Amino acid sequence: MIKVSVIVPAYNASLYLKTCLDSLVKQTLQEIEIIVINDGSSDHTASIIRDYQKKYKQIVFVDNKKNMGIGKSRNIGLAKARGKYIGFLDSDDYVSVDAYDKYYHFCEENKLDFMYSHYYKVFENKIEFFKTDVISFTNVYADPSILTKVDYGPCNKLLRKDIIDKYQLRFPENIKYEDMPFIAQNLFYASRVGHFEDANYYYRVHAGSETTTMDKKVFDIFKCLDIVNTCYQKNKKIEKGLEYFNIREVTRYMLRQRYQADKKIRKSFIDSGYMYLDTHFPLWKKSLFYKKESFWKRFIKNHKCLLNLYCLIYQVGRKK
Repeated sequence: MIKVSVIVPAYNASLYLKTCLDSLVKQTLQEIEIIVINDGSSDHTASIIRDYQKKYKQIVFVDNKKNMGIGKSRNIGLAKARGKYIGFLDSDDYVSVDAYDKYYHFCEENKLDFMYSHYYKVFENKIEFFKTDVISFTNVYADPSILTKVDYGPCNKLLRKDIIDKYQLRFPENIKYEDMPFIAQNLFYASRVGHFEDANYYYRVHAGSETTTMDKKVFDIFKCLDIVNTCYQKNKKIEKGLEYFNIREVTRYMLRQRYQADKKIRKSFIDSGYMYLDTHFPLWKKSLFYKKESFWKRFIKNHKCLLNLYCLIYQVGRKK
């Protein structure tokens, strides 16, 4: 029996791919398969994967002849996966050699459908421990607040394959931020969610990453929220947690418009953010969860003029 299937999408990943694959083929968990999808790369990614496939029986190689995007690549991996649990690893990241051994046994011992953990951020000249919110064993029905405690990247997690199959859960394709709806839907259907205290995932942070580059694709966050809301609105018990989840996500992306150099996109997104919240959650400013945020943060978020001014001042400061 394969205990864990690890899905690795790779696009022009030759610079870091060997480090990534080395960390996987050396895993202490024996019953593991490593599904590596070359997503139409134009560099040496495909040949690197083929070399590893010849040496290691755990490697399953999928070769997309054209670039299909990370969502489609991960979905191809999900269709091929045979493990009891699913893990994801990005091609420029890596894990400790006992990561999936620890993750698997933690899930089995605690009967978990969904597990997430702390991780490390790898910068050019340093590695930093990143602490995720710790929860007790629970689910979104018992504790709706975990909607805003779980992080929405797929790679520091282990998910039950039978739940993914039963509810036909897949990553949205051809949109940005596809991780969030997939993880949120898995969270919705998980009967038991747990946090693993150790950090075994190493996430490589590149210059020019999400925090510093913004474009029109930022509007895709509303499409992703629509998917989550459609799923979660099936259950009234978690509506307050869902409301705050939307508030947090929308206002977080509005605040991040301080990185947006294009004034028209910045203003348009902030306008759209307020419109989205006002339409879907008319009383959002009175949310009990939202009121737990600091007064000054809420004060800026609650007033469109202040938020626009804050982003503008930040942009001016960056240009000096």
